[in-house]
Formats: sequence, structure tokens, C-alpha cells
Amino acid sequence: MEQVLSIFNPWWEEPYKVEGIERKRYLDLFDGKAKTKDIVFVTGLRRVGKTTLVRQQIGRLIAGGASPKRILYFSMDHPSLVRESILDILDAYRRLQGLRHNDRFTVFIDEVHMREGFERELKTVYDLGQVKVFATGSSSLFLTEKGAHLTGRQTFVEVHPFSFSEYLDLKGIKVRASDSHLMVRHAEDYVRSGGLPEYLITGDPGYVTTLLDSILYRDIAARKGVRNVRALRELLLLVSQSTGSKLSPRRIARILGVNHETVREHLSYFEEANLIRTAQLKGKVSESTAAPRKVYLSDTGIVRVLSPSVNLGSMVENCVYNALRTRTGDIRYGLVRGKEIDFVLEDACCEVKYSDRVHPEEVSHLEELDVTRRVVVTRNHSGKVGGIEFVPLWRFLRDETS
Repeated sequence: MEQVLSIFNPWWEEPYKVEGIERKRYLDLFDGKAKTKDIVFVTGLRRVGKTTLVRQQIGRLIAGGASPKRILYFSMDHPSLVRESILDILDAYRRLQGLRHNDRFTVFIDEVHMREGFERELKTVYDLGQVKVFATGSSSLFLTEKGAHLTGRQTFVEVHPFSFSEYLDLKGIKVRASDSHLMVRHAEDYVRSGGLPEYLITGDPGYVTTLLDSILYRDIAARKGVRNVRALRELLLLVSQSTGSKLSPRRIARILGVNHETVREHLSYFEEANLIRTAQLKGKVSESTAAPRKVYLSDTGIVRVLSPSVNLGSMVENCVYNALRTRTGDIRYGLVRGKEIDFVLEDACCEVKYSDRVHPEEVSHLEELDVTRRVVVTRNHSGKVGGIEFVPLWRFLRDETS
């Protein structure tokens, strides 16, 4: 085990070079949480960049003066560690570094959900009080459910695919203010590409299909005991074709020839694995519960690979939803005089009208919502009419409208 740990932690023996685009907003969050005793769970879609962020945080700690040998990283899906307990791994590390049980250090545990009973072990680590724990996992709901044993001892950070600004940094795209008209095309390219780091680098659709296979087989079928993986694939394909639409499990069940309860169950697995997100109707609890939910994929690049025929307007709506999720947790859709409003937040609403020309009458119903801010996302039309702001997609994605 000691040899495996040494391989995982090259900074013990040599200067450590941090790789990848620095995602400052997450690293700043980590810095703040590093000062608390809480166990920090880092969640998000598989291959969204959680491990890279962890390694960047390790680089930050070392650059800030932390002793490299007081930082431990390992992954629970490594063949040599899958049968080892977290507590035994920590003890092996202490022996390797000559640390006493009351010596403080920081541990980063990748794929923690692969370890059965991890929550009980982490509770023991927490209660001993000398170890700061960061742990990553792809199944956010699973971590939340298991975390019930850790109530009051944990906090969560969800990592999202690359934002538009991070996409521009990765691609080395810099646009002068005088050339802002070029941002329209860059924003549309981003919508089509999504924000999965490796896919942005390779552009290989096979990478996305392999990723989806890994999620369906490892994160869902193997863990949930789903035998019919083909049904999972067909359901995901239908969902990708319906992005931004209201879900009807009964209609989907008829199309797939399965029980509608099976569809509901499988959709919940997709959400748990961070593949999809759903939005409820804004209103009374009884109305929200009874109304169908709208569905969005966690990355528009996945939509593009699975369903190339999905129109750009639907993909833009999905992209706007994903951008809003990085800013707020509670996103719903609304109805005013029978007209649907794409997104209703706590004190704002947002409608997607992906066109260069939007007539105020098309969105006048937004004025009837009792909110402070009303935004219409357009292709390249900007301005303000009454209480409604018209904001180009590229500017909205860069969050330059606040």
C-alpha cells in the first residue's frame, strides 16, 4: 500500500507542478472551507474536473506554505485500495510519514462513494479531530443520503462543467471590446460544445459516448442493480431529444414499452448521477407536485452528441439553465395567463428568446410577475423596455449584467 500512496503523492519527493485551467471560484471556495473542521464533499458529473480541482487545491496549499508530506491524496477506485478501509489507509500513511495520531494533516479522497460504509469511517476521522477531509464523488444524491450520518459535520461543493469564461480561457480566445460582435459566434460554439474539459480539448464525440457508458454501467447499473442497460440508453436518448420540454413518464413508458414507475426510477438515477436536472412549476405545493417537470441535461455537449438534430434554441435554453444553476439552487418555470416563463428564481425571472429581434409584446407577460428583475436572453439584441432587460446570450453567460 505504501508504494501506491507514494505514486499518488509525487509532491512528497519533488516540486509539484499544477496543471489545467485554474478555476478560481472553486479554489477560493475550497480555501474558505479548508479553515473549517467540516468534511467537504466535492460532487458533480463524472469527468467534470473534480480530480483536477483537487490537485490544484493541493498545489495552492503547498504554495501557501503547507508541508507537502502533511497532504495525502488517494482514490478509492484504485485496484490496490478497493478492499482497504479508509482508516487503514490513513494509518499506513501515518506510518510512512512517521506521524503520530494527534498530528494534523489534510486528506483528499477521490471517488469516496466506491467505499462501502465510507460515512461511518469519515465520522470516526472527523470525531478524532486532527484530519481535514476533502472527498469527491460523482453521485451527489447518494453522498447526501449517506451524509445523514454526518449531519453537522459536512458541507458540499458542486462542480459544474466549464463556464463560458472558462471555455474562452481554455481555447485561448480573447476578444476586444470593439469586436464584441464576434462573441455571438463564440457563445454558440460554446453551446454546441458544452463544458466537459476533455471533450473541449479533443473534440472527439467518442469520448462523450465512452463517458456516458461509464456512468450508465458503473454509477447506475452496477450500483442500482439495473440489468437492462439498453433501456437506460434509450431513455437517456429520449431525454436528450426533449431538453427543455415537460417530462411525461407515462408517455415515455409507452414509447419504450416499460412500466412508468421504472421510467420515474431511472430518471431519478440520472439525476443522482448528475446527468440531468429537472425544474418544477412555480406555485403552491399542490400545483407544483401535480405539474410535469421540465428536464435539462447537465452539459449541452452531451445533448449535441446524443441528438445532433436538437435545435439551437432548445440547446441555448439548456445552456442558460445550466448557467443559472451555478448561481442559484432553486430554479423553476412559471405560468402567467397560460404563457410559460422559462425560469423563475426567488426574486427574478428569465426567458430565452434566441433571436436578433424580440418584440416587447412577446414577453410583456413577464411584467406581471412580482419580481425585482426580468431578463430576456437574446442572440444579440440588448436594451430595456419598461421593466424588462434584453441581454445577449454571450453577455448573460459571462454574467456581465449584474
